[in-house]
This record gives sequence, structure tokens and C-alpha cells, in this order.
Amino acid sequence: MDQVHMTLDAAHDLARRALMANGADARNAEATAGNMTTAERDGCKSHGLFRVPGYVKSLKAGKINGKAEPVATRIG
Repeated sequence: MDQVHMTLDAAHDLARRALMANGADARNAEATAGNMTTAERDGCKSHGLFRVPGYVKSLKAGKINGKAEPVATRIG
């Protein structure tokens, strides 16, 4: 497989656009792409950009909600 070299900003943008094109809203795509590119930058490739295809597959299959909005509640 050929390697592709790009800046972290370009990789972040590509990941964000891939997630949005497959069902994630802008907020979730931005957060997820940010986490992946930070992991990639820090050398933690197991949580980096290699996860993009898996996330896209899960979005397309309806296994994850790309428009989820977390809500914090106080239990105790």
C-alpha cells in the first residue's frame, strides 16, 4: 500500500469530512477527528487515524449515533 503524507490539519479535515459525509453532525465529527489526530500526533496510532474507516462503517451501519448529544445529570 502506498503511503500518503499530509499535515495534521489536513488529516483532521479529511477525517472530519469523512465522518460528516457518513452521518455524524459537525460537533461530533469535530470532536472525534480532533481526538484521532491528537492521538496520531502523540504516536498513539491505535487510537489515531486508522480508526476512521471503522467509525465510518459503524455510522453507515447505524451502530453509532453520529448526532448524539450527551447530557450530564447529577445523581447523588
